[in-house]
Amino acid sequence: MNEIQLLNMLRDEVPAQPDLRAEEHRLLTEIRAGSSTPRRSVRLMPRLRWGLALAGAGALAAVTMIQLGGADGPGDGPPAVRPPTAAAVLEKAALVAAKSAAVEIRPDQWFYMKESQHLGGNLPTFEHWSRMDGGGDAIRTDSGKLKIGDGEKGPANPARTQREVESFPDDPDALLEHFRNLPDGRSALSICAPACPAESEKDIKAFEAIGWYLKFGPMISPNKAATMYRALARIPQVTIEENATDGDGRTGVGVVLDLGTAGKGYYILDPGDYHYLGVKAVNDGQTFAMSVLASGIVDKPGQVP
Repeated sequence: MNEIQLLNMLRDEVPAQPDLRAEEHRLLTEIRAGSSTPRRSVRLMPRLRWGLALAGAGALAAVTMIQLGGADGPGDGPPAVRPPTAAAVLEKAALVAAKSAAVEIRPDQWFYMKESQHLGGNLPTFEHWSRMDGGGDAIRTDSGKLKIGDGEKGPANPARTQREVESFPDDPDALLEHFRNLPDGRSALSICAPACPAESEKDIKAFEAIGWYLKFGPMISPNKAATMYRALARIPQVTIEENATDGDGRTGVGVVLDLGTAGKGYYILDPGDYHYLGVKAVNDGQTFAMSVLASGIVDKPGQVP
């Protein structure tokens, strides 16, 4: 008698004062032994409700499936754990970003960033301040001395960066197309220079540009950050590497653009709230990286969040 026939014996009612665990154990023992008939019949008493009968049968079926190897047959192991997809991880990052609180920033405030460089040689970790209206900047290196200047005039000018980000389309596909066609590009760290695959040039440009803007996290509004994560997920060949490390050894979520022999680019995201930790490029056995160790909005140079 097979397990289905044994289950059918419980079809109308169950015994009064039932001990389902004992009954399951008995029936499973008989199934394993290949017995054709039970050693004793089930005496049916019309006292208990259908619900208990079905619960007993369901429990027996569940235990039987577990003991015999699952629904797909004996010997089948647990289902293989699939790696997370870029679409799933970056959609989660977008949702987290969209729910974060927007920060009101005054023009007289300063954007602060502490950054480390791992580009070969003994490069310093430095702190940098940029006035939000572009009217000044300051830097402090390992020596501890604060040097104040007139302000960055290029792409790192915070006023320019803010204007650019706020002009971005809110549709991820449109934003991706915008990044693919930037006339001068944006890059914190080149993945494969000087020899990038010609057929991937636009995707590389978009991948590098998204990381460039995400680096300025506290300046980026929640909805624009969410759109950038979704645009990043739409770049072909972008995958997720769990437990990736940045240049400072911090573990996070690696968003990877793999160009084969031309190199591999990483953005490392915080595993908790998905904010940008850093960028890493692996090319011809060498690794180069830049990490954002801290960032925020402050009221004056020399101040930290």
